[in-house]
Amino acid sequence: MGHLAELDGLRGIAIALVFLVHLYAPWFPGGGSGVNLFFVLSGFLITKLALEEADRTGGLALSQFYLRRVFRILPALFVMLAFVLVASFTFMSDVGEPLRRETVLAAGSIGNLWPVLYGFEERGALGHTWSLGIEEQFYLVWPVVLCVVPMAFRATRRFAMWFAAITLVSVVLARVLVAGVLEYPHWLSIPFLDFEGLALGCVLAAVVHTDVSGGFRVPKWLLATAVLLAAFDFLGADLYLADDTYDIRGVALSCAFAVVIAGVIMRPSAGLFAPLRTGALQWLGRLSYSLYLWHATIFTMLSRERFPDASRPLLVVSKVVLSFLAAWLSYRVIERPLIEYGRRLRQRRRTFAIETLP
Repeated sequence: MGHLAELDGLRGIAIALVFLVHLYAPWFPGGGSGVNLFFVLSGFLITKLALEEADRTGGLALSQFYLRRVFRILPALFVMLAFVLVASFTFMSDVGEPLRRETVLAAGSIGNLWPVLYGFEERGALGHTWSLGIEEQFYLVWPVVLCVVPMAFRATRRFAMWFAAITLVSVVLARVLVAGVLEYPHWLSIPFLDFEGLALGCVLAAVVHTDVSGGFRVPKWLLATAVLLAAFDFLGADLYLADDTYDIRGVALSCAFAVVIAGVIMRPSAGLFAPLRTGALQWLGRLSYSLYLWHATIFTMLSRERFPDASRPLLVVSKVVLSFLAAWLSYRVIERPLIEYGRRLRQRRRTFAIETLP
């Protein structure tokens, strides 16, 4: 498929949505939909790259896959967690003990399990790592599924349809049985009960990858409906969020974002997606992971509760400036160099494997 600048633009939109809802939720109540967009994008890209690798090499090298994920995710995450750990003993020592528990969960890729383990106990500076935990758990399982299910690479579209059916069953059971019958309040934190966004991205990747005839197209009316739904939710989600017990909104938004990504991939109209190629969105897209890691942590540290005498404009400006500064430093000093190092390491491993072939 190659690199598509439009997907970087979508990442930029996703992090902007999340950033704005955390900055001031009353104006942007639906900003959490950025997480849904991240999920669909992640599922799509991970699966598309795996399918392309299988076409080239005849299979998926799990060690190479996990190395790529480790160097992509963990260095920047661990640096941020180290900062939070130091803060828990110093200027945030008043909430040090729960903050250290959060750090352990986030470091173990299970930040989403906080409500399962601690119920309604309030979270601190790492509450946002729930979504990263869900992604990391999916990354751990999904490539193994692709490797052990024979039809994944041999009959990809049929495999995608089966996986879509399994996902639908999981979505329904989660909402009917766990949330409805059992009335478990933290059901969205249970692994693989809140993964329809990732799954939709995976199914979309399989459909796009097997569309050898080029006949797959997204109707413009459907694309326009998906965009309008997401835009309305961003500003008007407070009209129904409180009553959305079963997260129907999340399913609808994930479907809408899958439609948008399909439209971007199939390019029904190149001019339609020109805004996604603008410099600002491209820059935000590249910075998105580091900004995701740091912004919510800094927002918590500079909250009104911690600084009741500070003026609101000063706090807002400080949050924005420090978040972008920390994200930029993380991207330039940690994230990008370690991704490059991981790429060179994988290349050396591939070269060594080829040279040692009998």
